[in-house]
Amino acid sequence: MSRRGGRRESPATTFFDYFRSALARLPAGLIRVGGPASAGDLAAAEAALGASLPADYAAFLRSFDGADLFQETIVIAGVGPEAPLRLQELASNASDGLMFATGSEDELYALATDGRVVRQDAGSDERTVAGSGFGRWLDATVAAQQVLFGPDGEYAPDVFDPSGEEVTPLIALRQAERALKQDPGAAVWARAQGTALMRLRRPEAAAEALESAAELDAGNPWGWFDLGRACLEAGDGARASAAFERGAGLEPGTGGAMLLAWAARARGGEAGRALASQALRRDPGLAASLARAIDTAAAEGDDAARLETTALLAAIAPEQVPPARIRLAVIDSSGDGPAEAAARGPKSPTRSPGPPRRPRRAGPRRSGAPPRGR
Repeated sequence: MSRRGGRRESPATTFFDYFRSALARLPAGLIRVGGPASAGDLAAAEAALGASLPADYAAFLRSFDGADLFQETIVIAGVGPEAPLRLQELASNASDGLMFATGSEDELYALATDGRVVRQDAGSDERTVAGSGFGRWLDATVAAQQVLFGPDGEYAPDVFDPSGEEVTPLIALRQAERALKQDPGAAVWARAQGTALMRLRRPEAAAEALESAAELDAGNPWGWFDLGRACLEAGDGARASAAFERGAGLEPGTGGAMLLAWAARARGGEAGRALASQALRRDPGLAASLARAIDTAAAEGDDAARLETTALLAAIAPEQVPPARIRLAVIDSSGDGPAEAAARGPKSPTRSPGPPRRPRRAGPRRSGAPPRGR
């Protein structure tokens, strides 16, 4: 046996004890599973893939040929004709592993060659480590999602904000904590924990969670960006700058130049000016892009974006910021001087997972209604 991700691994994990317990304990319909996949269907899927299925996933399919978790919040593919979603429909979409599940916000989940679960969100090239292995990812997903539901199988009271669209920060924090208890190696849940703490105005605690997330998913530049934002909010400019620079080293082109601009903003002084020069060398049009973004934010009445972008432009090309605009930024920043306003940063991250959204949940199916994908 070995210890990975804070949990002891053994052959018993292939029986998915936590999942089976949740399946028996939760209200009917929240977790729907297929019967065992046949040996023939498993063999046919492997033949179509030209490779063996990952061991933990194959073991799951031998017990449950796919699953619909929390009414299509997550749908795990199976291999047989009765599966809620067939693996064969997803495999061609995999670029860095075996795509095996989808989410209600059109995110895709893949098993990477190192065994970790990777999530890709719709409309984004970013890939985030969602789990340290299939079994642990499954347990963490169930632990997090069941927080939202009451004993009747409906959403529990007060889990969403007044708009009804976003999970409240306290509930989001509880989801992340419960998920991380099942899978401490899940960067996506460490990042969600940090985002929830930022929403609760606890930037120091958020920075610790986001540092863990960044280290667990060290090749993702935007995890380092989120850490930098939290450190900036906490008033630790040097730590923020180091995180932004780490991210810039992983992100080529314009994205990396923007991260260097954030680093310049956080660092200040001679070091900040050197970082600004690096940003402009990487993207000579960055200052002009920021100036256009300021005008767009002003036209749209988005004061937070206008102030944030003005501070970035002031960090890399202060001569291009009209004095009147700086004075307005000072007024809108509750009396802070330009340097303090730039160093403090906005109240919440912009390039981050953001607050969890209300799942686009399908209603319970009619008896005998076909599963998704059929």
